Amino acid sequence: MKVFVNKGQSEKTGLILKAYHIRPSFFQRPFLSLIAGRETKLRIYFYAAGICHQTRSLIDKSRNLAGWEYLEDIFLKLALEDSGFFQPEYLSSINISEITHNLKCLFSYDGQPENCTLDRLEERARMLKEMAVLLNRNYGNSAAKFLDESKGLLYNNGKGYYESLANLEAFCDPKKKKITFFLKLATDAKTLEIKDKGNIIPIMDYHMQRVLLRMGCVETDRESQSKLINKEVFGSDSEIREACIESVKIISKTSRHGILSMNDFFWPLGRSCCNESPLCHFNSCSKDPCTFFNMIELSEHKNCIFEKACKGSHIENYRLIWEPMVETHYY
Repeated sequence: MKVFVNKGQSEKTGLILKAYHIRPSFFQRPFLSLIAGRETKLRIYFYAAGICHQTRSLIDKSRNLAGWEYLEDIFLKLALEDSGFFQPEYLSSINISEITHNLKCLFSYDGQPENCTLDRLEERARMLKEMAVLLNRNYGNSAAKFLDESKGLLYNNGKGYYESLANLEAFCDPKKKKITFFLKLATDAKTLEIKDKGNIIPIMDYHMQRVLLRMGCVETDRESQSKLINKEVFGSDSEIREACIESVKIISKTSRHGILSMNDFFWPLGRSCCNESPLCHFNSCSKDPCTFFNMIELSEHKNCIFEKACKGSHIENYRLIWEPMVETHYY
């Protein structure tokens, strides 16, 4: 596979992004601003980020919740109810099948396990159990004690966030997507800090890969582009993902928006405006209400803000690109 970063296209995208900002209300939403102790907040962010991968099937149509929004809603309720389910002592004491049953009930619109829309349940249950066992056995059931060992550093002689969290199956991605996502939640909620920000690896998930490929910020050879368009399975997406990470760094630098903010711009764009039916071609978003409009300061949203620079807006082969289809729990 031939993959490369289109530096000029990435800079064009960054220049457009420079004029836009994230709505303050996004950082004031209940999941981040709930009145609870630091330990409670760290636990729910830790668990929620740990099982946040491949959530395409997760949906509650009755409440118009899907994917991450659904996860956020359920973990917020667990925190507000002071549920025993997210207590490390309890989670570490029950078996995988019991955790799986709990997840089935939690992620069902009526609480009935047969109506659960969360998939890969045993995998997620196994990850939750491992996280809880770590906190229970080594840190007195405290996520704060575990995380504070890092001293606010991503790399700290084996104790940094990127080092200690990577020992867990849920967070073992070499590109650190779920670790960085967890840290973004925790820092947005002012429960943690990152002192060595220059070491942050940009969050990169499948929505963001799709957007960057369609824009032409990341380019592939024709054969690979054809596989992406036809949604063929890739053995690995590491080359594309690495190129997307490098493109995001250029966009961040050009736009003067922080590296963690890139997720707040491109994830909702891919989720709502640049999904199965791109806004630039279908004149409507995949989500109603539009996630991008809810998160970004816009007076109206009839057209994609990147339309003039985006290759996909005027070249069909780019517009039809899909993210690499891979079997992974990294994102």
